[in-house]
Amino acid sequence: MCGIAGLINKKNDRFNIEETLVSFKKILNHRGPDDSGTFIHENKYGFINLRLSIVDIASGHQPIFNEQKTMGIVFNGEIYNYLVIRRELEKKGYLFQTKSDTEVILRGFEEYGTELFGKLNGMFAFCIWDIKKDEIYLVRDHFGIKPLYVYQDGDVLVFSSEIKALLSLEGIDTSLDEIGFRDHLTFRYIQAPYTLFKRIKRVEAGTCMRIHNGTAASFRYWDTSYDDPYPAPSLKTVKEELSEILKKAVSSQLMGEVPVGVLLSGGIDSSTIAYMINKLGANLTTFNIGFPEVNEFEYSRKVAKKFGLKHIEVSTTTEELIKDFDAVNLALDEPIADAACLPLYRLCKELKKHVMVVLSGEGGDEVFGGYPQYATLLSDMPPYAERFNAFLKQSWYFDNQDDYLLNRTIPPITSRYNKYFEEQPLLNGMLSYDMRTWMPENLMMKADKILMAHSLEGRFPFLDRELFDYVSRLPQKYKIDSQYTTKWILKEIMKDQLPTNIVTRKKMGFTVPIELLLKKMKPQVLDTANSVSRLPIADVLDIKKIKKNIESYYKGQFNSNPHLKTTFILNIWTLFTLLYWFKFSLPRYTYGNRP
Repeated sequence: MCGIAGLINKKNDRFNIEETLVSFKKILNHRGPDDSGTFIHENKYGFINLRLSIVDIASGHQPIFNEQKTMGIVFNGEIYNYLVIRRELEKKGYLFQTKSDTEVILRGFEEYGTELFGKLNGMFAFCIWDIKKDEIYLVRDHFGIKPLYVYQDGDVLVFSSEIKALLSLEGIDTSLDEIGFRDHLTFRYIQAPYTLFKRIKRVEAGTCMRIHNGTAASFRYWDTSYDDPYPAPSLKTVKEELSEILKKAVSSQLMGEVPVGVLLSGGIDSSTIAYMINKLGANLTTFNIGFPEVNEFEYSRKVAKKFGLKHIEVSTTTEELIKDFDAVNLALDEPIADAACLPLYRLCKELKKHVMVVLSGEGGDEVFGGYPQYATLLSDMPPYAERFNAFLKQSWYFDNQDDYLLNRTIPPITSRYNKYFEEQPLLNGMLSYDMRTWMPENLMMKADKILMAHSLEGRFPFLDRELFDYVSRLPQKYKIDSQYTTKWILKEIMKDQLPTNIVTRKKMGFTVPIELLLKKMKPQVLDTANSVSRLPIADVLDIKKIKKNIESYYKGQFNSNPHLKTTFILNIWTLFTLLYWFKFSLPRYTYGNRP
């Protein structure tokens, strides 16, 4: 796991590349405190890698070059099938100087070109440059586990693992993007390719940006596919094959030369990982976090005990979360209103004492069809179009998000999403939508930023390529059965391996007491609302209306209606986190305040 960044400055000398890379090193040091390396070519472009050493600790220094020194790479992530690809290349006559997966990517690109990207099974964001062809490739993994941002302005292109490095550049254009704001207000995170800034974009999951002679163009090298097999495999076959694929997915992600742990909530996803670890003979430590009054400790203890795994529980309070609030905002790199970021940050403090890598069950719901709304909408009888709209609405948190925007002429938000639901069954459309939006830009984004703030690497066995490719092509009945049981096939596989109440219990999720946080942070919330009217954000948002709604909340306007009150609480938290990021975090990223 690493941080990467680079500057392409071909037709002007607006930025001193060497000085810029030195600055990037300071800003991104938490992503790779063990080692760093740079490459500069004729002050036209330069790249940096900051390394968290996990695989091939002794000789995995980056950048890595080909034998002729005409091609190089800086890489962030892990490739779980790199040994398979390496053996293919060795048969073709390639020689390797290191044992690292980074070198395999570079040599694989020499052999296969962009076709290599689809062969990779792992999490990654990397930059490959070819001096002879004057080409640069920026690539993000299939599921968007690793982040990658790009700033473009005329002849200058800058990329980084984190936005804060881009914002540190002197004189860059930080014009705000209304689409990014509406995304945050609608979903509580921002969907690719947008950010809050017009000139800063995300490289989308499964996408490559190719820069040739200074001109950038993106193409998709991989996309989700849900083609059902014909004839449908038998239940016996699916259980046998899927069990082996799950075991292989967990086994491949135990790679490395450092201690590995597991986030164990006691839900079926993380418990499946714990079972597979036990089956593989690994003796890892498991971790969970909760509040004294609300937690899942009963279930995680039960699973850890069953499989003989050491288990560490972290009990936290709202007071501790509030103490971490500023640090979390800085770590997130952009506003994300998912309050689960706060306890995750607290848990990472404990993880750091024991491990450098942690496995997590994220992705199980999106791959196997685990969210309750999937089953609810499949069981409804309205026309397809109405159910499609209902699903999108369940992905939104504001019905009236446009009311907070001063510019209300932005194209309808649903215009982006028809592609997910065209010519495929409703469940496949919902899964595809969540895999392309919610998964990379909320779940993976917060996991990457919070874990890397503590120099920790997160791995996600349910996002294994082979596992996804297999499950995505199973008929719907294996994901949600005729009784609308979610994750049906996973539960069938695990029902004899896990305690019954682990398999059958309702999905809980991590509950953060947002209402209590807002109550205890009332002075901070009100002060933030009153102090942003002179910031650039006031050119995009109706600050008066936001202040009025925040004041109404604290006056108890919706206390008599529990449903409206719950929605209002989420709305206020979403608004507050957005305003606070602009008030507190952004000034600390920008030029003049950089480290």
